[in-house]
Amino acid sequence: MTETIFKYRGLVWGTLAVAVLIFPVYPSMPRFVASIPILALGQALRFWAAGVIPKYRTLVVDAPELVTWGPYAFARNPLYAGNGIMGLGWSLMAGWGWAAAFAVLYIALYLMVIIPHEEKFLFERFGEEYEQYKKSTPAIFPRLANIRDKAALIRGFDAKKSWFMERHSLRMNIVVTILVLVRLYHSAK
Repeated sequence: MTETIFKYRGLVWGTLAVAVLIFPVYPSMPRFVASIPILALGQALRFWAAGVIPKYRTLVVDAPELVTWGPYAFARNPLYAGNGIMGLGWSLMAGWGWAAAFAVLYIALYLMVIIPHEEKFLFERFGEEYEQYKKSTPAIFPRLANIRDKAALIRGFDAKKSWFMERHSLRMNIVVTILVLVRLYHSAK
């Protein structure tokens, strides 16, 4: 069951986008405008994380190496943190009720299923090295004091790979934002 949830974890965002467009949405222009920087922050975090990890768009958990630099020096799951930030941005665009629903879904899916599933694999693969990393680095909420080596912030970053891997989430971000904006425009009439 956990493997199936992991395999289809990306569908959560498509489902959230469709739900926001089908069910009652209470957009407001101030909330919409305030959500744009939130979305941009989440997307930027995902671009950065995608550019330093060897591979991540897999259907099964895999890790050829334990990445502890770049955004992984601040949080063990910066891609999922980026997802959370973007999901929060979209749900705030749609209304406070959506933000609460998103938070429950995010906690249930990522913090209770996907991250523990990955951590089990990482511990089995990297043992004590992973255990030490886990003890010193939070799962989602970054610990900015973790970075001691400034060069580690950009170590191994590959912008071309990041763009290749993240262009899908960027498109989704843009499409959902435009659709919420259209809905906002029509509700103002």
